[in-house]
Amino acid sequence: MPESIFKQISLDILKLHRDSVYSLLATSGCNCQVHEAAYVNIDGKYYISLSCEPEVGEVKTGILLIEDESRNLRLSWVGSARELDCKDNAYKRALSALSRKLGRCKDRLHTAVQPFLLELVPEKGRFSVGDEEVWISRNDLVRALYPVGYSMRQAVFQI
Repeated sequence: MPESIFKQISLDILKLHRDSVYSLLATSGCNCQVHEAAYVNIDGKYYISLSCEPEVGEVKTGILLIEDESRNLRLSWVGSARELDCKDNAYKRALSALSRKLGRCKDRLHTAVQPFLLELVPEKGRFSVGDEEVWISRNDLVRALYPVGYSMRQAVFQI
């Protein structure tokens, strides 16, 4: 993505992730094909809490973030997803981050059973404001969400 366009949209992408708590997630294999689900983004990957077990695997999964209907600010991704095992460190990190984001204790996030957590690795995405659309990469997402960390990593790799 050209730097001039990135500078125009990066703050909106950051704000969207900071202010939105729920996403719409398209999956297959369970009673519901579209989930309204709490999410967090850690290191450019989405961690999504679901109440039922979707079928994940070779089929691409889609996620949509919407800030506000009146602004028409949207970010949609297609990527690969995997279910996290509750013993996985990524599961524990994501559950902790979800609890903080929701402002609840970890026990309230849990239902009668352990929530299903998916890790979605975005591959290609589209950011739109009103009628304007821009295609973005996972690298663009990481640059927008972690500008200081991204700059430091770039400097280290260039040395």
